[in-house]
Amino acid sequence: GSGGGGGQGERQWMAGKPRADGGADMTLIEVDDSFFEVTGEDIKALEAARKKREANGQVFKTRKMREQEKEARLARFSECAVRVVFPDQTWLQARFQSTESLSDVYAFARGALADPSRPFQLFTAPPRNNLADTPDTQLKYTELLPSAKVYCCWASPPAGVGPFMAFRFIQAIEDGQREQAEREARERER
Repeated sequence: GSGGGGGQGERQWMAGKPRADGGADMTLIEVDDSFFEVTGEDIKALEAARKKREANGQVFKTRKMREQEKEARLARFSECAVRVVFPDQTWLQARFQSTESLSDVYAFARGALADPSRPFQLFTAPPRNNLADTPDTQLKYTELLPSAKVYCCWASPPAGVGPFMAFRFIQAIEDGQREQAEREARERER
């Protein structure tokens, strides 16, 4: 695959938007499946462990034991993939260290905005859960591990009016779409 990315310090990013024909999301950088593999298998494993505990009748545990278990679970994920989705359905995705904070995600999103000075809110849904722009909360203590979609909207009305992403990101999406369309056309000619 070809690629954009870079910028934002050394953080690699991808940008895209849903295809008009309803096909798969456009991605600027080809992502290998391992990017999201963690999710499915680990969730199944966690779910199986939870069911097993319930079947055995939850044994009494001290708070310290529960905290140690939680730390051990969290230690398996050293990084997480966060996709920030804007109201126009364009998106920007990057990997964060699990020890980074929600403020780092906000800084990343702010760096992509067409108007970085305009206040905005990041949230997960459903149900809507606003994420605080705080350096105090490490990502490993949020529901964003191991990967998550986070939605972005302006903090003040009109919340859904763009442009949202800075021109260089939109340009990168358009370049990526053109490349993919050309690649698909070549494959059809074979």
